[in-house]
Amino acid sequence: MDTDQEEKSIADRLISALQEDEFVLYAQSIVPLAAQSDEWPFQEIFVRFKEEDAKLLPPGSFLPVLEECDLLPYLDRWVVNRLARWVRSGLAIKPDWRVPRSNVNLASATLTDPDFARYVRKYVDDSYLSDGVLAFEIARQDVITHAEPLRKLIEVLRPHGCGFTLAGFDGSKASFAVLETLVPDFVKLNLSITQDMDTVQAHADKVAAISQRCATLGIKTIVEQVESPGVLERLRKTRVDFAQGFGVAGVKML
Repeated sequence: MDTDQEEKSIADRLISALQEDEFVLYAQSIVPLAAQSDEWPFQEIFVRFKEEDAKLLPPGSFLPVLEECDLLPYLDRWVVNRLARWVRSGLAIKPDWRVPRSNVNLASATLTDPDFARYVRKYVDDSYLSDGVLAFEIARQDVITHAEPLRKLIEVLRPHGCGFTLAGFDGSKASFAVLETLVPDFVKLNLSITQDMDTVQAHADKVAAISQRCATLGIKTIVEQVESPGVLERLRKTRVDFAQGFGVAGVKML
């Protein structure tokens, strides 16, 4: 089989997988670093292809194929749909369950999908993902490249209780200008300034300064990929609101 045929075969397989519900959701907790007035469970959602879990494909290998075939917006819709079903099932078992707030990563192409907001509103209005349960995480480069469609998405979905997280925040003047325009609910700090903040004082100082300024804007901060006890301990001494990573909590299947 030549390369083109092989790529088409993989693409066809993934299209079938979307139709047949052959993906799986996982979640990792985003943990508060200090007592919160509202102890609401918080998590980031990850999606895997079932054949990855069966060790038939390398982890994440399906994403570039979906991107090349312009199918990532459909995967993002599937994630919203599947999350809504998970919430509905949980509430059927335990009606007073405090449904976790869930950060769903959005692909670049989804930000320019004119029908995505309408699709999300259907699930929010059905109440399964209402009351702040659903939040979206957007990569820094997509925030820059698609600032206007993102602004419109926030404008449409925020009144319906959806939250927004901007990832890869570096604390630059340009980044803060974006924050003041979009005013997300959360920012995730760039790994370049957080992963060694236990040994580089300048990075720890920068994290503290960014967190303090975000707090004045009413925006909460998250540090991800926290693996080291030293980083976690240093974070507790700053105004960072949340930590995420295997040093805090593992990944579990929903």
